[in-house]
Amino acid sequence: MFWIWSDVQRLHHFLRLISVFPSEMERITCMSLLLTAVVSSSAGAPRQYHFVNQKKSWTEAQRYCREHHTDLVTISDIQEQNDIEQLINSSSDPVWIGLKSTWIWSLSDPAFYTEHESQFRNWDTKPHQQPNGDGDCVYLDCGNGQNCGNGQNCGNGQNCGNGQNCGNDLKGQWHDVDCSTTRHFICYNGSSKRFVSGQEKKNWTEAQKYCRENHTDLASVRNQSENQQIQNITTVNQVWIGLHRLWVWSDNSTSTFTHWKPNRPTTSNTNHDDCALIDRQGWWTDEDCSKEHPFVCYDDKLVLIRENKTWTEALRHCRNMDMELVSVDSEQMQRWVKILLMKASASSAHVWLGLRHSWILGVWFWVNGQTVCYDQWASDYDKRRDDCDKTPISGAIQTRDNHWISRPETEEINFICIKKFKAGRSRKREVH
Repeated sequence: MFWIWSDVQRLHHFLRLISVFPSEMERITCMSLLLTAVVSSSAGAPRQYHFVNQKKSWTEAQRYCREHHTDLVTISDIQEQNDIEQLINSSSDPVWIGLKSTWIWSLSDPAFYTEHESQFRNWDTKPHQQPNGDGDCVYLDCGNGQNCGNGQNCGNGQNCGNGQNCGNDLKGQWHDVDCSTTRHFICYNGSSKRFVSGQEKKNWTEAQKYCRENHTDLASVRNQSENQQIQNITTVNQVWIGLHRLWVWSDNSTSTFTHWKPNRPTTSNTNHDDCALIDRQGWWTDEDCSKEHPFVCYDDKLVLIRENKTWTEALRHCRNMDMELVSVDSEQMQRWVKILLMKASASSAHVWLGLRHSWILGVWFWVNGQTVCYDQWASDYDKRRDDCDKTPISGAIQTRDNHWISRPETEEINFICIKKFKAGRSRKREVH
């Protein structure tokens, strides 16, 4: 006969109980039975996917996903790619995912920009205000071109007549070009709050590196006044500024996994916003975001609770909401927790996990019943100290580096709950 407790507080007493068993074998057998019984309640995969078979533009699809689920889907590895392909395999149309091409400033600090300043643009395609080149980095034409002979190229792709000045017609306008080309550049110095001219030609990445090492960053141009300031301080014709194009996920995930079709994404004739789809062969391709297609949303099972509670209070809080403290029992789950902590800023330096220690057995275990096989302990973690300490301790994750540490369970910090999705429901279809 054996006993199984339904909560971890009683489990702690149970672990005390089995310490009086006469043999080590009986302890191991009893512990194995306990873990086998509890593991059936494991929380499972960290996300649930929803295929919405309704045609919408990318922006409309994003709005739908955020209203009804968490967001448009982010794909982080080949396993998730395969899961999504299985979910949409009956679709005759390409399907939107959460990836979009967007122009962002190298200096990303939101405090640097007031409302709409980060969206200021001065493209050379007025009045449409869209990029019209074939690259991912931007230079500003300062109108300081030299007089040239008939038919000579000015350096901006245009030939000029005899004696014509190369820069005047394009003065102050922005152009997108290949980032590997070399130009002078403009840095921004946050200490002096001034623009600084770079004295050498560099490609965009080299210019960014130089500005970050010697000043603050490549220049952000927030309004027409700053656009004019840059023209006033430089004597060269073309200078890099900090605007560049990146593919970013709708939920701001930092996933670097890609599955592009050969020769995709395109970079030429980009006079519209591009967004990513999965085609009928499973490849990613890009298309005008205003086109209408079905799409995939996701529900995130992980929830950061920005309230400070003891470990036991955190456990009770999660369970009162029909959730559980998260068990980080795999590399994949560790990655999802890391993404969550990047997206949702915790108000404490450490965050409780569903990790508990038994000093009687000298083992760590998860509330889902798993012993700790996968781990991410901090480099200075000393297991021997915890095995000898009779103070009740539990496991937390550090928000600064995502490594685990042990803390007294009476400490009050934030915590992560995980929703209990029903088994076999990680992929769903919604037909409208």
